[in-house]
Amino acid sequence: MTRLVVVANRLPLTIRRIGARWQAVRSSGGLVSALDPVLRRGDGIWIGWPGETPDGDAPGRTAELERWERDHGLIAVDIPRHVGRAFYEGYANDTLWPLLHGFPARAVFDPGTFLAYRDANERFAAVLADRVRPDDDLVWIHDYQLMLLPALVREAHPGARIGFFLHVPFPAPEVFRVLPERAAMLEGLLGADVIGFQTHEHLAAFRRTLQQVLGIDSRMDGVDVGGRLVALEARPIGIDPAPWEALARSESVRRRVAELRGTTGRRTIVAVDRLDDTKGIPERLRAFRHFLGTHPEWRGRASLIQVAVPSRERVPRYAALRREVNELVGEINGALGSADWNPVVYLRRSIPQPEIAALYAAADVCWVGSLRDGMNLVAKEYVACQGDGAGVLLLSEFAGAASEMGEALRINPYDEAGTAAALERALAMPEDDRAERQAALLARVRRNSAFAWAERSIADLEGVGRRNGGPSGVLRQPSLPAIRAAFEAAATRGCYLDYDGTLVPIAPRPVDARPGPDLAPVLRSLVAREATTVLIVSGRRASELDAWFGSIDGLWLAAEHGALIRAPGGGTWEPLQPGAVADWKARVRPILEYFLDQAPASAIEEKEYSLAWHYRLVEPEFGDWLAGNVAAALEEQVAGTALSVLRGSKVIEVRFAWATKSEAVARIRAAAGQPAFELAAGDDRTDEDLFEALGEGAWTIKVGSGPTGARTRVATPSAVLALLAALGTVPAG
Repeated sequence: MTRLVVVANRLPLTIRRIGARWQAVRSSGGLVSALDPVLRRGDGIWIGWPGETPDGDAPGRTAELERWERDHGLIAVDIPRHVGRAFYEGYANDTLWPLLHGFPARAVFDPGTFLAYRDANERFAAVLADRVRPDDDLVWIHDYQLMLLPALVREAHPGARIGFFLHVPFPAPEVFRVLPERAAMLEGLLGADVIGFQTHEHLAAFRRTLQQVLGIDSRMDGVDVGGRLVALEARPIGIDPAPWEALARSESVRRRVAELRGTTGRRTIVAVDRLDDTKGIPERLRAFRHFLGTHPEWRGRASLIQVAVPSRERVPRYAALRREVNELVGEINGALGSADWNPVVYLRRSIPQPEIAALYAAADVCWVGSLRDGMNLVAKEYVACQGDGAGVLLLSEFAGAASEMGEALRINPYDEAGTAAALERALAMPEDDRAERQAALLARVRRNSAFAWAERSIADLEGVGRRNGGPSGVLRQPSLPAIRAAFEAAATRGCYLDYDGTLVPIAPRPVDARPGPDLAPVLRSLVAREATTVLIVSGRRASELDAWFGSIDGLWLAAEHGALIRAPGGGTWEPLQPGAVADWKARVRPILEYFLDQAPASAIEEKEYSLAWHYRLVEPEFGDWLAGNVAAALEEQVAGTALSVLRGSKVIEVRFAWATKSEAVARIRAAAGQPAFELAAGDDRTDEDLFEALGEGAWTIKVGSGPTGARTRVATPSAVLALLAALGTVPAG
């Protein structure tokens, strides 16, 4: 039976010492409300941190947590006090939080706190390793505190179905690239099968960051990671509107609404935020001051109720924010208020839910002015509590909620004048217009509830198995026992191997992609197997292949994608087509030089029978865009000739159309005979014609991501090397 395993930074409980004993109390929240019914239905479990671990022994605490695990499926991950503080208050909240919200100048970079973050993620992984049933479980990991965890779980359980949802924004790549551990964090996330974001904007930023940091291309709906398709989803989280609506209709809240509205006829604007510098509270107060200054007719007729829930009070940055807000409130009330009217009513404390519901229901305007937010559920809570009312939502365009709440009045919180004008429009808007907007927003909040979000997200994760087995899904990894059995059973064998990206990792500069120390011994052992033909067929120059592999007896070499071939025994290089003359280069070179000027980090490489434009060092998005222009210009130039334009991995090459890897293999087959067993491995488009020519009877292996006609796929050159080493080893007995 499928079981949901929710993994979040915190357990949905609070445990504290009461006298001589420990007591845990279940806590609530949007995530808890959304997932609780699903967990109960499927006998699911929730794994999380119960909070700071006390120093010394705490047997009562352990027993209480064990009781909650036994009775409620809530499993604690204990983290030592010093690790917990550096992990949570340090790296998660002082580094990742401001960075993910787009404020790199506020981020603190301390290598020690990252070590604690990694330690905490590894502790979560250790608990999961003992609990996960890979064949049955759906593992759903949540938020920025656990970005390394998907890859750690994948390492322990390669076949597990793993989801990750980021509740906060994902920033632009130029912001995320500031993070020293940027590659590790992205690789951690790519351990998941499904990565969810609040908005398509966040998803698109993640895709661009993958390209710029890891050099991984992706599609809007997914990214191929070593043969495993990681789905990318934009799935905005909702609320459970029913309790808010019921609360707003309750008699006690209705009485409180009447009290708040009173008999003065004043209009009420409400803002509810954590006291956090991403929420834009000072910006809101300055915009409200601007509004009262430019629209004096509203003085005495409208008040802003600002609720600011204390947050991270011990952090100096937040203490400075608290002082700034206090000063602004004092200045506005002192300069513009009167004996019977305060422009700003400031409540710096947590407010009970019934009182919040009353504020929402009573307010004519709800003002969400976040400088950056993953979603902001205050906007949705306000709409739920308004019900059949006619309140207006003033919503920052930088909150994730703005992507789906189109009937709100959108504002730029940095624009005081523009925000003040939008507030005046909200207060002066005719009632029928306000009611129409509210009705549309309420219908959307009900439809896109927290339950709908959870069910759709879980359905995405359940579909991992179906997706990976479908015709457009992920290729299986090659079965080493099956390949080796076929290899040993064959009377004759042929192995055809690309070089860059297949036998060695791709390097930023081609000159840096030299063979590692293990490659030559593996090739020698494979060539030494009886009746085995081994060919390295590469886009490299003949001189490079000679220098690296010329001393290996029995090895065939093909340079420039097959234009030149060298038979075993140290013979000379022979052209695939004798008499071919590359007199076309003078026409093509100026085109490449023009684009070289457009992208100075690119490079032109001249070979005997081809010209290549390399752009691996060019900024990725610009390089990919410019490569399209390069290819189009070259194709126009060579149309109707014996030349072709080939796009490889960050390279565009002009060569003779007959210089292909499949033609090189055909020449060797003609010389040495067609083997009973054939294997080909390659990583880019230059290998696809060979895969197609060999057909279904051969073992064809795509290395890395991307579309392919190969039968199987491996993630890295090291996997190819391990496979070849196994084939080169003579079986015992």
